[in-house]
Amino acid sequence: MLTSRSRRCVIALAVVAAPFAGCRYQPTPIPLQASVADISALAGRWEGEYASLESGRNGIITFSVQPGRDTAYGDVVMVPAQGHDPIFAADVASGMHARHSAAPELLRIALVRVVGGFVEGVLEPYTAPDCKCVVSTTFRGALQGNTIKGDYLTTGAYGLRQTGSWSVSRKQGAETKANANPR
Repeated sequence: MLTSRSRRCVIALAVVAAPFAGCRYQPTPIPLQASVADISALAGRWEGEYASLESGRNGIITFSVQPGRDTAYGDVVMVPAQGHDPIFAADVASGMHARHSAAPELLRIALVRVVGGFVEGVLEPYTAPDCKCVVSTTFRGALQGNTIKGDYLTTGAYGLRQTGSWSVSRKQGAETKANANPR
């Protein structure tokens, strides 16, 4: 899992990169396939982490759901194995910029389905830093109160199969705020 220093570095990277992405950061829209009741059960802001012992990668998961909406918003930040800190422009002179492929990477959640408290979904295909190959990741989990815990499977070329676990927690007060202020 991420150390507090690594987490601060990932957040700093997102803040530094945001001006280059446009006027302001916009979380990725995520289509939800779920009943109105299942969407209501997920209402709020969720934050958590994922990790894989097999790949050595870990990262941060954030998303928010508003009741009555069929779209959630969020992202997954992947930190490659060995916990490399993000590479900033100031590191170019030191030669550190060449390690850019080991810097955290923003992954997109493509789709989430929710049925009776069970969550499953897929990430858009991405290039994994360990195999330099395009991989696909599917995830599933179970909602238990203010926590969702589950596992994921990443598959790729030549029979690549890596598993890991993930969990997110609803931030205190987020469900109430989301229910009181739907867009």
